Amino acid sequence: MPAASIDVRGVSKIYNPGSQQPVKALDTVSLSIADNEFFTLLGPSGCGKTTLLRLIAGFEQVSGGEILLFGEEIAHLQPSQRSVNTVFQHYALFPHMSVAENVGFGLERLKKPKDEVVSTVKRMLSLVKMDHLADRRPSQLSGGQQQRVALARALAPSPKVLLLDEPLSALDLKLRQTMREELKQLQRETGITFVFVTHDQDEALAMSDRIAVMSEGHIQQIGSPTEIYEHPVNQFVADFIGDSNFLDGEIIAIEDDIVTCKIGSESVFEAENSGNHAVGDQVTLFLRPEKISLTHSTDESTDNHRRGKVSNIVYLGNEAAYTVDMGDGISLMAQARPKEDGNLPFAIDDDIAVGYSNRALRVLAK
Repeated sequence: MPAASIDVRGVSKIYNPGSQQPVKALDTVSLSIADNEFFTLLGPSGCGKTTLLRLIAGFEQVSGGEILLFGEEIAHLQPSQRSVNTVFQHYALFPHMSVAENVGFGLERLKKPKDEVVSTVKRMLSLVKMDHLADRRPSQLSGGQQQRVALARALAPSPKVLLLDEPLSALDLKLRQTMREELKQLQRETGITFVFVTHDQDEALAMSDRIAVMSEGHIQQIGSPTEIYEHPVNQFVADFIGDSNFLDGEIIAIEDDIVTCKIGSESVFEAENSGNHAVGDQVTLFLRPEKISLTHSTDESTDNHRRGKVSNIVYLGNEAAYTVDMGDGISLMAQARPKEDGNLPFAIDDDIAVGYSNRALRVLAK
């Protein structure tokens, strides 16, 4: 891995310490973010991701641990002394200034020469495709345009790290999707480390080099989007990222890399052995809906080809989500695309065959 731009070492943050109700927002969190990496902190509200971002920025002080920026401890430095800039959820543009004046504000505060300010502003606005609107005021811009100005302003002083606190949350869906691509492209072009905070799994998967999934002040897993999605380390990660089927049961046999589990009163499922398990262990099996195939076949059930009945359908445009009653108290979510004529391939109460592979069905840690 390239040299670390940010090292977070055993960092804790406690609000109201010494009171009767202290709040531990972060509990000995450690992670390392590489230089020129698009790194995302992902998790539900209250998990500690924004607190960690604010600690890196210097807006909050750590209760314990260290934060290093390119090997230098920065906990004692004021926000203005750190080579870090932040783009906030609400862009905080100065309404009385033009676009160009907003972008140049930080450079002027740093007492940069006027000609350098002018050339940098021009370059930054060109980078975010806003040079033709340099004279407008923020009130004359759309949400997406305001976000681009906020990005240009944050990038103008050439920070070593750019922190982004849910900057897409105020935009509509289509614009968010467009800005995801633009943000990733901007990160590639500038070569600056981006640390992105979001609760939106699609944003994280679409943009990130690596993702840290957080919950209740702890990091649950760090990995690439593929690793996080395909190989979650526990049920929280599997449930938070994408749609999932979970089956609770008991291991009744293990042979080579296959675990056999009893689910419900009599159903038996075989899954890939993805950990150190023993016969008798209570486990949770995990299966993504898109890993399931549905057919009209009425062949007799085999180990991974089972009979079921459609109990619910949710139409999503390019696909439909099916709930399939498998009997023995077991329901599975599955996906199937509409036919070429737009009609759905299955209807409620259809008897269908459900297929999947052992490799798709995994055993999760409790």
